[in-house]
Amino acid sequence: MSILFDLLYWADLDVRHCIDGMHVEKNVCDSVIRTLLNIQDKMKDGLNTRQDLAEMGMQASLHPRFDGKKVYLPPACHTLSRKEKINFCQCLRRIKVPQGYSSNIKSLVQLKDLKLVGLKSHDCHVLMQQLLSVAIRDIFPNKVRLAITRLCFFFNAICSKVLDPVKLDELENEATIILC
Repeated sequence: MSILFDLLYWADLDVRHCIDGMHVEKNVCDSVIRTLLNIQDKMKDGLNTRQDLAEMGMQASLHPRFDGKKVYLPPACHTLSRKEKINFCQCLRRIKVPQGYSSNIKSLVQLKDLKLVGLKSHDCHVLMQQLLSVAIRDIFPNKVRLAITRLCFFFNAICSKVLDPVKLDELENEATIILC
């Protein structure tokens, strides 16, 4: 049985196999990009997440520190410095793809604000499956780079036209590893 049957609402779905992969991929891509670029109010690594870590007694080095009225969130292993954000954005800005392959990725990169704007579903699809693993290759420590690259390979595999039945179990195991 799929691990999705553990979800409370899964048994109530009329058609369980109709999850739109492109929209799931877009949501994941948006979350990853916003977290990597530390876009405030849009990222998944904020004060509430860090307080949850403190409540669970995990990752003591990442717990928020309160100094009077200010809150300090220590940088995580996926936190990029300004220079690394510039390198990431410049890498995406310099990538050249064949015409019609995707929208003009360089027009979506804002070097001034160090963020990506106006990503459509297909842009996220191309980013997750082809470009993100290239853009992060020299920036992150090995464990972070490996996790993001595995996530990209996972989406590449589930979006392929033909799924190898032998690899379906591997994909489910991969999904479990990524989600944990």
